[in-house]
Amino acid sequence: MTRHLFRNRWHRIYFQLFDAFAQSRCPFCILLSRFERTLITSFLASPGRRKKSKIPLKTLCVVHKIRVKKIAADDPSLLTMLKMAVRDSLREVAHPRRHSTAGWRRWFEPFRTGCLLCSQLSSHERFLCRALIRFLDDTEFWKGFQRAPLLCLDHLEKCLSLAVVGKGFQRLLNDQSAKLNELFDDLIRFEATGTHGECKSMALDWLADFAGPTLDAGNADTSFTEADVPAELTSPLADESQNQEQLLFQKEKLTRKVRDLLDRLNDVETRAASLHYQVARLSEDNKRLEIGYTGANTQANGLNQLVQDLRKEIHQLKNGGAEPSAKAVS
Repeated sequence: MTRHLFRNRWHRIYFQLFDAFAQSRCPFCILLSRFERTLITSFLASPGRRKKSKIPLKTLCVVHKIRVKKIAADDPSLLTMLKMAVRDSLREVAHPRRHSTAGWRRWFEPFRTGCLLCSQLSSHERFLCRALIRFLDDTEFWKGFQRAPLLCLDHLEKCLSLAVVGKGFQRLLNDQSAKLNELFDDLIRFEATGTHGECKSMALDWLADFAGPTLDAGNADTSFTEADVPAELTSPLADESQNQEQLLFQKEKLTRKVRDLLDRLNDVETRAASLHYQVARLSEDNKRLEIGYTGANTQANGLNQLVQDLRKEIHQLKNGGAEPSAKAVS
């Protein structure tokens, strides 16, 4: 929805991250998994055009070849690209190249370097990290982030590598520190008592979730590149629609805030209705207990009176039995 609603990439990412906070995984992993699937779908589209642009299936890294195989096993386009890859390999086998130092060194380059999908994922991932820290200056976004699960280790370290001075980065540090301390305490409790076993699976998810691209230090720059700047921000029409886009962005934020408040109100009303129902049940139970108490008290009074009457009769019998004995002696 946000892709069609906003032309500005920052605005789209704001709501994509905000919506991902409600999930049970690292928000970066969720968004990157979706983005990767979109890239693979786009990559498989129009294999003829891919051939002209010299981006065959063989140029992907091993990880993305495996993911393409899993995601698009039944896609007809994959068969076409497989035939292209087999044909290229047949040509290489028929006409092998002479030994080349450059060709040999290519296999010792950093893992995934040169993979089209990895480069696009890496660019999108860097943009997400910077966007998160930038948006944490916003109070509503920060409140949503506090409800989100802990960032996975990989994305936490990538965000920390930015080391931006500002309120957003400090909020990131405080939030992740609190969640890491909570996870650490749960792990200690699990080790000592065996309770809270779910913390172990949470720690494993934190250790490794989505296997994103890992680039060398030269590519892990923190400055903006041309690829990081959305085209809509460099367009001559951007200034004309900026005010309208900003108003639309603020309207969407207010709409979501109102929706969140209504959801909270409904939740409070539901809990209030539940409490009223419990109070009514307790009142009924109390009435039954009062009736039972009154009946038991009446029975107790009756039994007490019966005991007193029996004691009197026993006393009378004793006195009545003693008088005839005295007369017989005289």
